[in-house]
Amino acid sequence: MMKLDAWKVCGAIALLGSGCASEAVVGEPPVEAPKVPEAPKAPKLGSGDGSPASVNLTVIATAADGLKVPTDLDFNPMRPTELWIVNFTDDSVVTIESATTDDRKPLRRRDAAAAHFMPSPTGIAFGAEETTFGIPGTFAACGASRNEKANGKANDFMGPALWSSDATVYAKKDPIGLGSHLDMLHNTPLCMGIAHETANRYWVTGGFNKSIDLYDFKRDHNIGQDDHSDGESFQFARGQLGYVPNVPSHLVYRPADKMVYVADTGNKRILRLDPGTAAEAGKVRAKEKMAVAVEMDGATLTDLVPPTAGLDQPSGIALDGTMLLVSDHATSRITAYSLEGKELQRLDTGLPAGSLAGLTVGPDGKVYFVDMLESRVLRIDPK
Repeated sequence: MMKLDAWKVCGAIALLGSGCASEAVVGEPPVEAPKVPEAPKAPKLGSGDGSPASVNLTVIATAADGLKVPTDLDFNPMRPTELWIVNFTDDSVVTIESATTDDRKPLRRRDAAAAHFMPSPTGIAFGAEETTFGIPGTFAACGASRNEKANGKANDFMGPALWSSDATVYAKKDPIGLGSHLDMLHNTPLCMGIAHETANRYWVTGGFNKSIDLYDFKRDHNIGQDDHSDGESFQFARGQLGYVPNVPSHLVYRPADKMVYVADTGNKRILRLDPGTAAEAGKVRAKEKMAVAVEMDGATLTDLVPPTAGLDQPSGIALDGTMLLVSDHATSRITAYSLEGKELQRLDTGLPAGSLAGLTVGPDGKVYFVDMLESRVLRIDPK
């Protein structure tokens, strides 16, 4: 004889006008507990569903504030709520005082010699708190240039430049006609991103040599001078990066593990470079007299996020504790990854393709990023 579930039998009896005692009913269909939404793994990127509706994008600055195709931004550690942005189109810098508040004060400045020392800037990074000559605060920048603007034709005499963040120095002092820069080294034409390591040491990505380069300005030469002879450069992974014209390839140095994390735009991946595993392989022909200019070979280079992971044109990269935040220039998405390369969370900003480049985490714990297409800086405010 076929065995019937008690709840089915009770239902049949009910149709005949009789009832069933509730205590006699067994085998009732299980009641599902309500699903609890998964907590976001990267709360700075919103609730976790990845949709534009999961966040508010707050406009921090626009073209009316002096932005002209911004490519990167960084907060000034000497004045933590002061945001600095580099403009690709006219080689200028916009500083925003009180950027994390509603009382923002933007100011655009361009150095007199920016055509050579800050042409088509792609990256900015703050560095040492004091210069050799006692000037408070430094930053470095580099650009996607082969020196066409200053020289009239490409001679590739280009690389990162060191600057003062002192408002009385930057874009103000020009003692011998070379602007207010504090130092410059010249082995990376088409420099597509920059990150500070320590003291006057900076990492950059090179589009011309498709390399990851380390520079040490050593002792800066003071305002507007031109003695670069104590400088050092170390070229890693030559020929292994992919270059996309006019799209920044940012990178970040993590002191805790001494690794360099790189947005390899042209190869659709995130790299991890272990510089401690490299050895000197020979000299690099420098464009000027330098103390050291060498190629480094054998460094462990890991596809932390491989080309098959879904990135199209990774551009901006920022370190947030033990997470990496990566912007995609082609898709206008921002993705959070673990330091092992696992995707944690994704946000579609809803902006058009070609919008995103540099991004950073502010002192308020929120993500700020540039919009190259509309010449804006935006902040992510999770809902």
